[in-house]
Amino acid sequence: MLSTSSISIENVTSHFGWVEGAFIVIKENLNNFPSDNYSRIADFVKEYFERNHKTPEDLFDYLNNKSSRSSIDYILLGFSLEHGVGTIPNSKKAFLEFQKAANSEFSFGQFFLGRCYDHGIGTHPDRGKAFEFYSKAAEMGNTLAQNTLGWFYLNGLETAKNVEKAFKLYSKAAEAGNILAQNSLGWCYQNGLGTTKNLEKAFEFYSKAAEAGNILAQNSLGWCYQNGLGTTKNLEKAFELYSKAAEVGNTNAQNNLGWCYQNGLGTTKNCEVKCLLINDAGTVDNMLEKTN
Repeated sequence: MLSTSSISIENVTSHFGWVEGAFIVIKENLNNFPSDNYSRIADFVKEYFERNHKTPEDLFDYLNNKSSRSSIDYILLGFSLEHGVGTIPNSKKAFLEFQKAANSEFSFGQFFLGRCYDHGIGTHPDRGKAFEFYSKAAEMGNTLAQNTLGWFYLNGLETAKNVEKAFKLYSKAAEAGNILAQNSLGWCYQNGLGTTKNLEKAFEFYSKAAEAGNILAQNSLGWCYQNGLGTTKNLEKAFELYSKAAEVGNTNAQNNLGWCYQNGLGTTKNCEVKCLLINDAGTVDNMLEKTN
């Protein structure tokens, strides 16, 4: 997990200033979480301020009182308002700030506005609008949007289903270093979506994303080790990966970890721990996790 421990706070602040540093913490962590789970990133932003001898309130007050704001300022204000970083959460106001960032032709503004329409953040859900803004951001080279757009094509959301197009978008984003897209590529290779099924390739891309801290890939890689997909079966390694992803809230990993405890896979059998994990996980999702 990236959080702020692998980011030199001193270097970020000295090179970019503490405000821009907050944006970098957000930007670098977007790769590790699906877009409906950015609350974890808000925790990392708060950690950044603590280590930088600032408070979230300092950021919000500074930005709120600026007479002229940049595209990055709008993103930071929107993020703060959505997640209550230094202020009371207000999704409708967050939407307006993301809209301003999008109007300035900033690719991250297009992405965040698409995300608002996608998940109904401060506005009514509108997948058609989401697709429109994700497409704009993707055309501008935003790899988060390219990965998300791949999900739309993979599932035929607001467009004709096109697994080949999805695979191309995932590949483009993954080549540019997007960790979520690397995980998505792993899924395509595992299931032969838009490409020839190749479990070794799936294992390769899951490994890249997992090593970079992506919690979805950590769970997927654990599944590969548990079942010997593209690699030698290793239950201890599977248990280790499930544990890592479960610790930061991946519900599928919590479920898989519960299964390990129930059946003594890679660990000592313990049904009590299994029950606790399943309670934390809640409803069991499918193995295919949304990575946009």
